[in-house]
Amino acid sequence: MIPIIGGIIAGVVELGKAIGGGIVKNRQIKAAGKIDITKAKISARVKKLDREADMDLEAMKGMQFSWKDEALLLWTLAMLTACFLPWTQPHVKDGFEFLKDHTPEWFGYCVTGMYVAVFGLRTFAGFKSK
Repeated sequence: MIPIIGGIIAGVVELGKAIGGGIVKNRQIKAAGKIDITKAKISARVKKLDREADMDLEAMKGMQFSWKDEALLLWTLAMLTACFLPWTQPHVKDGFEFLKDHTPEWFGYCVTGMYVAVFGLRTFAGFKSK
């Protein structure tokens, strides 16, 4: 009778090993899948950043002989200077209040887009989404 019990116990042990091994193997497969997904996400993010950097570089090459950035810089500096001159301050205030009250929201996005395009301020454009 002992050999029969020993055989049953050995069979149960082997069955336990098989089930346990299957569970371990299943967990290993799931972990490997998660690692693959993480690697794919990182790779996609790196590719996106590379494309954005290439686009910025091409845009800067295209603007090398452009006057837009100088014009926008001069205009911005003129507005800032006018903010500090007492005789122009009321006009600056009225102008900004008029823009705020009488221009559609999309106009502000267009102006922001111009600054982003001219100065390459990709991070400036991302401030609102963060």
